[in-house]
Amino acid sequence: MSNVPMTRPEEMLAVHEQHYGHSVTFVGLEGGRILESTGAEFLYSDDGAITWSEPYPALDENGEQLQGHCASLVNLSGDAIGLATLRYRAGSTNPHETEMVFRTSEDQGHTWSPATVMNQCLLRAHALHDVMIRTVSGRIILPVYFAVGQGSWHEAGKPFVGGYLNGNFVSSDAHFLDPHFCGSYVVYSDDEGATWQTNSDGELFIVREFGGPAEGAPEPAVVEVEPGKLMMIVRTGLGRLFQSWSDDNGESWSRLQPSQLAGTQAPGQLRKFPQTGHLLVVWTQQSEREIRQGFIRTRLSSAISRNGGGLWEHFQNVESLHEATHVEAGPIYRVRPEGCYGVHPGVPASEVEAEYAVPFPEGYGRWSYPSAFVAEDRVLISHTYSVHDSVTGEVTDPGASRLKVLPISWFYGGDDPARESGVLKKIEDQAPKP
Repeated sequence: MSNVPMTRPEEMLAVHEQHYGHSVTFVGLEGGRILESTGAEFLYSDDGAITWSEPYPALDENGEQLQGHCASLVNLSGDAIGLATLRYRAGSTNPHETEMVFRTSEDQGHTWSPATVMNQCLLRAHALHDVMIRTVSGRIILPVYFAVGQGSWHEAGKPFVGGYLNGNFVSSDAHFLDPHFCGSYVVYSDDEGATWQTNSDGELFIVREFGGPAEGAPEPAVVEVEPGKLMMIVRTGLGRLFQSWSDDNGESWSRLQPSQLAGTQAPGQLRKFPQTGHLLVVWTQQSEREIRQGFIRTRLSSAISRNGGGLWEHFQNVESLHEATHVEAGPIYRVRPEGCYGVHPGVPASEVEAEYAVPFPEGYGRWSYPSAFVAEDRVLISHTYSVHDSVTGEVTDPGASRLKVLPISWFYGGDDPARESGVLKKIEDQAPKP
């Protein structure tokens, strides 16, 4: 059996080619309807995501179409839904001056209320798409991040990381040479999104040693593990995802610590299966060697935790150039592609280690930025993808996204999702009691 381009594709219920880029979010409605949105337009499915309606626009209070960047949907009381999107602060020319705004709809996303700023008089806020949740207490939580520094995504004048595909230079950059710093926090509302406040204990970023270097921690995602207890994961450049915990419904958070999930400069999503309480993570899983060779977003994976995020199992490839489904996380330090080229005249090239400057294979591309929605017996995963033309090296379809509909059993490798683990039971029995 091959895990390329995905694990057990014959079990997939449906696949849809879309063009929604980094901004897909889902919400469930009464009667089993699933609503999908980019923040600017909506479409729905009444048959478990096998078929979809034609898209329709989302209109603001003035009848104009919303601009839906970094969109997240959430269920509110009754039949109402809430939507968080990003906009730039009026009058600013700084690309980091962003704020998140919240709107409500009573008609399945056709029309929306005026916007409420979620980070009013707070730090800048940017959000990964599809990360807003509502806890069992009714609290709405949106994890956000901020950026400080000059420039946007690549320090001016620096060489680009990349490699060669049939002799054509292909960039493998993914914020490896960012000129800015990021940290995360959460905003939350206890009144259906009318007012918002932030967590009480400050911003989250990574301090690797006392008084030592600080590492950025953007694009957080959260899940409610059990009532009042939340788990957060953040993207890092340290070869794995990091995680934090809240025991007070998001009001305060533990220091970010490394998870066992090997990764690169790309975000992940967390979800919970209501039937079992197990957690699902979907993220870009890469080994240190792969990253150093320029394979930066070439394995989108899933894994299951049956003990609330302590141990991850049942690794699967959602989309991959690699056979392996599980990558063991390595040492914690900054990892980026070794191939680094001064693509501008007058900029010197770096010395490249031959072991890592490998040619890219046909089909080289990126699969990242997942969204995930757990329905009754299936999971919807939407992700961006970009494949480079084997002749020209150019991206064949910029902004493309793919929606896969998979049975819950797929994520367990065919194992019974309800089966208890004897090994985990022994581990839990030996754990210190509070």
